This record gives sequence, structure tokens and C-alpha cells, in this order.
Amino acid sequence: MTPDFARSPFIVIWETTRACALRCPLGEDPGCAWQPRGAAGVPAIAGGSDAAPAVTSDRVTEALRAVLDPELGMSVVELGLIYGIEVHGGTVSIAMTLTAPGCPIHDAMTEWVRQAVLKIPGVGEVEVALTFDPPWTPERISFAPGSRR
Repeated sequence: MTPDFARSPFIVIWETTRACALRCPLGEDPGCAWQPRGAAGVPAIAGGSDAAPAVTSDRVTEALRAVLDPELGMSVVELGLIYGIEVHGGTVSIAMTLTAPGCPIHDAMTEWVRQAVLKIPGVGEVEVALTFDPPWTPERISFAPGSRR
């Protein structure tokens, strides 16, 4: 049986949005013509009950768990490299350190942190500040899953 789309416009919108969401997760396909865009090019969410959760320091911390130190194979969170997270609307400020001041990947690491946080819906800007005060020590490493520093 063919649905009567004139009497059921919601079904058409939902089905095309759902199909696009399956094809374009998190809006990674800018050519997706069906996916509506909101402020700052972030995909708009159809329906009133599916609003994106607010940006919080906990959500930022979870996103940062995906950023791994390539030499140690641990996340910047597990290593205790994140000294502070501040969220002001869509702007996130992160204070972090590295295992050593002369770390050869300091530019890459800060960019990985920035990119990981930019993937969070609602985040429009990420500021990453490196500090070496206090200096990082191995005592900052946390092996407990989900632990917070």
C-alpha cells in the first residue's frame, strides 16, 4: 500500500531525514541535500524532542577520551593532560599540558584536541591553551575507566 503523503507530511519529512541521517551521520557529508542546517552549519534536528543536549564539561571530557597519545597509547584524559575545561555556550576553553615541554607533537596534539571537541553538537569554537605549570608527572595517570581528575 502506498502512503498518502499529502495527508501525512510528517512521515515524508521523517523518512527523508532518517535516510539522510543514516547516510550523513553528524553532517559529515556536506552534499546531503536533505539534511537541514542550523546555525554554524550544524545539522538541524527535526522534531522538538530530539534537541541536542547542552554542551557540558562532562561531554567534552568524553570527547577527549578519543584523543590518544601516539607513543603511550592512552587518552589525554587518562594521562591527566587536561588541566581544565570551561564551557561558555558554544565556546569551549581547554587548559592542557603535555608529558614534556619539548614534545615534538605539541601542535598536532592541540589540534587533535580541538577537532575532537568540535565534533560535539553545539560547539562552535574551541580554544586550547598549553601550560606547563604545574609540570606533568606520571602520578597524574589514571587507569580507572571513567575516572575524573
